[in-house]
Amino acid sequence: MVSVTAVPISTSTPEKPATIYLAGDLGKSACKFLYWNTAEELQPLWLGSDVAEGVSPSVIHKFDAAGDLAESVWLQLGGSTILVGNSAADYGSSFSADKVQVAAYQVVAALGLAAIHLGIQAYNAVISLAVPLNEYRFKAEIETRLREIGEGVVFCGRQQQFTVTPSFYPEGTGLYLLHKKEREQAIADPYTRRVVVLMMGHRNLSVLVFEGGRLNANQSQTSDNLGFWNCFKADATSSGIRETDYPSLMAAVTSGKPQQLSKVAGGLKDFSTAAQAVREGLTSRVETFCRDNVMDLLINSDRQTDVLIGGGVAHVMRSELRDYFTELGLAENLYFADIVGGRLLTLAEQTRNAQGDLARPLRFADVYGLAQALAGKVNRGR
Repeated sequence: MVSVTAVPISTSTPEKPATIYLAGDLGKSACKFLYWNTAEELQPLWLGSDVAEGVSPSVIHKFDAAGDLAESVWLQLGGSTILVGNSAADYGSSFSADKVQVAAYQVVAALGLAAIHLGIQAYNAVISLAVPLNEYRFKAEIETRLREIGEGVVFCGRQQQFTVTPSFYPEGTGLYLLHKKEREQAIADPYTRRVVVLMMGHRNLSVLVFEGGRLNANQSQTSDNLGFWNCFKADATSSGIRETDYPSLMAAVTSGKPQQLSKVAGGLKDFSTAAQAVREGLTSRVETFCRDNVMDLLINSDRQTDVLIGGGVAHVMRSELRDYFTELGLAENLYFADIVGGRLLTLAEQTRNAQGDLARPLRFADVYGLAQALAGKVNRGR
């Protein structure tokens, strides 16, 4: 007879994997993220948008001495090495690549940095992502790629694994959610106005129309041709500025200080004429876009309409945009996304290299709105 010893059945519940909550705005000028878990406050993360695949593994050793991990991100998937952020800047990153080609790597880079900060290796990731309206159709492909990578990735020499629960929103949705919340707190009533959101980004210009709290996709659209960078290059070239001096001209435009160091001149140069040409060119193009795509929404509206503006370009053009919409009789219905101030300003100021970037709160507002919505959803589910 075989003696069998009974083994007590454990009644303890296995420890659940940690969860990282992440909101992301995958802009071309920079990727903006906010992350947290149940024991942490919102943590801001500013990450370069460049991605370079198929890089020789030998190059990653030069990043070992980097002081800031966010400046030296690299991933290894199978036999492939991928650089993300500023580490990829000199390795052939594509400006025009669709989000589906780079979004998963950018998100994984943010998750990797968050996991290291939180001291975890395996985790669940609950994510809200903003993507351009004209690339929204790629969301299933982005999700599939994230799930594949989550099975196992080496992040800066550390093995990580994660499961992912993503939600996708057109760029500018976070601006609307933030604005709606702010207005409802101000008026102490439900906010039912139609809202036209102008999202003025580095690579594209989007108009989103929200009615009754829902996106009207038929009246919303994105233009790649009217992104800041394409307009900037066209007007810089017309003004005789060489590509070598683009950073100096950009500084003149964004700071309002025309005197900048010039590689071409070998010293200080006055960029006043070129900077004015860029501003006038932007103003002209945006006014044309609004006349063709926004005016009908204002003329034919059977309900009160507000205009909400976000994106880094909006800071550069704030006075011109205010003048334009004031001439249309919309001075009292015009809002810039950074008007909410408060915690948005604090978080934006905490991001890397924020000093001197006066547009940082406007650039950070979309992801802040998504993070607020995700946090609210998580808290309601508890």
